[in-house]
Amino acid sequence: MQTRVPTPCVGLCSTTYGDSVCRGCKRFAHEIVDWNGYSDVQKAAILRRLGELTSSIVNRYVVIVDASRLREMLETHGLRYHSYQPPECWAYDLFRQTGGRFPRLFDLGLAKLPEAEALTNADIWERIQSEFLAISEAHYERYFRQPLAFD
Repeated sequence: MQTRVPTPCVGLCSTTYGDSVCRGCKRFAHEIVDWNGYSDVQKAAILRRLGELTSSIVNRYVVIVDASRLREMLETHGLRYHSYQPPECWAYDLFRQTGGRFPRLFDLGLAKLPEAEALTNADIWERIQSEFLAISEAHYERYFRQPLAFD
């Protein structure tokens, strides 16, 4: 029996407004359109790419001190996350759903890296979000953008 691969959609799709990369889930427009026709292997590859990008960016700003505490806080506050993803993705989901508006990272099982000490949690979220979008757009440009045909 196959398990259903969940969609990474967060309900903030910007591809309907012409973006090539969704500002919400960071999938490419064609991945959103074709999602239901993809095999589980194709869907898993997309989720893996998104997870790896997310983790690499989150790791620039925060460290997971206590993953079980982070999971507990997400569940206690009814915040959506995917348990199959690494804790860095859970941290991303926490920042995304709160906009970084929470008092102390340590209470959530997280700590700022020294390079991020001067930043507010909201600043960290803004940087994570903008870097994730920029990297996703660069990936799209490099591997999927079709050159313009000239007559």
